[in-house]
Amino acid sequence: MNKRLSIFLTIMILSLPVLFSSSISFSGGESRLVMREGEKSVTLKSGAEVTTGSLFIKAEEMSLSGDDWKTISAKGDISVTDSERGIEINTESLWFDRSDELLVISSWFEIDDTTEELYAQAGSLRYDMKNDKLEMGMQVTLFKIAEGEVMKCTSESVTYDKSSGMLTLKGGAKVVWKGDNYEAQIITVDTNDNTISLSGRIKGTING
Repeated sequence: MNKRLSIFLTIMILSLPVLFSSSISFSGGESRLVMREGEKSVTLKSGAEVTTGSLFIKAEEMSLSGDDWKTISAKGDISVTDSERGIEINTESLWFDRSDELLVISSWFEIDDTTEELYAQAGSLRYDMKNDKLEMGMQVTLFKIAEGEVMKCTSESVTYDKSSGMLTLKGGAKVVWKGDNYEAQIITVDTNDNTISLSGRIKGTING
């Protein structure tokens, strides 16, 4: 088999959906496929794209490995879209476990929850898709549209329970909203009714 035909067949294989318990499809301009006993992996470069469930990932380079392509790792100019949950993420490196539906980011990222009008940026993320829970760390800055105004939240870490609408800020937590300032070790925000609760050493400035 000549080199050109071999490359063509490899690209064709990578462009087809792979059907397992959870379907996945992938493609890339430059690709390497390894299929042998004890080792199964795909490396995608130059416009790498993966679709699995409601998740679409695009990056400069991606690797898929494990049984049923269980694990996905990506690096370089990554964009993630979760169409089911309205989540969009931009970052430089990530790891995703398809069976556990767990996405982990250990680099600076930006996230946009289009359904809840919430935007955040931080240095790390653990996104538990099964339970709709996002754990953000390393200097979190979060913005939420609440009653037509921007609520700004900052802290060392933020847990966002998307299903319940609860935000939990820990470590130097601060909320600025409608000209008021709230500071505490821990602050919780119920985004359903915009109730703000403070605990630990607290202080604030309330206008009006």
